[in-house]
Amino acid sequence: MSQILWCQLMDSLKNEHKKLAELINNRKVTYLDIPVHFNVGDILIYKGTEAFFDTYDIDVIYRCAHENIEYKKIENSEVILLHGGGNFGDLYSLHQNLREDIIRKFKHKTIICLPQTIHFEDSANLAKSAALFKEHQDFHFCVRDILSVELAKEFTENVLFMPDMAHHLHPLIDKTESGISNVFPPKILNLVRVDAEKQPNTRSIVKKGFDWKNLISREDEFAFNVYLKMNKVPWFSSRVIKLWGYQTENIVFRSINYFNAFTVVHTDRLHGFILAALLGKEICLYDNSYGKNTNYYKAWLKDYPFITAEQS
Repeated sequence: MSQILWCQLMDSLKNEHKKLAELINNRKVTYLDIPVHFNVGDILIYKGTEAFFDTYDIDVIYRCAHENIEYKKIENSEVILLHGGGNFGDLYSLHQNLREDIIRKFKHKTIICLPQTIHFEDSANLAKSAALFKEHQDFHFCVRDILSVELAKEFTENVLFMPDMAHHLHPLIDKTESGISNVFPPKILNLVRVDAEKQPNTRSIVKKGFDWKNLISREDEFAFNVYLKMNKVPWFSSRVIKLWGYQTENIVFRSINYFNAFTVVHTDRLHGFILAALLGKEICLYDNSYGKNTNYYKAWLKDYPFITAEQS
């Protein structure tokens, strides 16, 4: 019965993205701010977004990371999609500055921010950014938790409540592979943040942790350096993003295999949680520094059948 509930939940979260396809409505699309870095969570969002494009036959005519954007190519599209995640706010200025620049430059285009968590440390920064976005008449804000829904209303009237794009990677396993394992002793994966969103160590588990960076290989680093060099040449820029797409396939494949070596996942990373859920794992969830994980759990995964503990 739990396996059926798991499958129904994963299906329903993936199907929520249909609303986004209806909003795009067969128009030509630019996809901006593709993650060219080694945060596997962002890469899972990226690959989920690409899977969404395949599901709904979205016509993406231009893809680009945050640098060396060819604005003439954006002009040929009708809709601009901004990469989703948990970086909308004042913690990650590089990506926020890009979004604000696009809002200023393309007032005549439909702009859609893919599912985000909103977090501003400074209320003055929030007010300033909201005023800018509110000036755009066709900005649509997809957000992935209830707290962000209320904040998003300060940016636009066009707010969509929607789960993270990584859910479009489903199915990664058959439903018969999901569930709490009878392997004893359990094999515990301990995925722990080491960045600005980390919490003080309050865990009961006593085990060395790892973070996404530990899954990155020398081949990944080589591909990244090639990307940086080739991307400086305008003629290569659209081609090199395809090469990065191939490399991220390897990173996701490796991440899935690593998770599958364990029976229980302890994590304070949202996409550690989401990937573990997609793989039907037993999960112990901890929060990040500002409540992102708990808010997402309450919004979309409170019915996940294999949560053994959930801590703020």
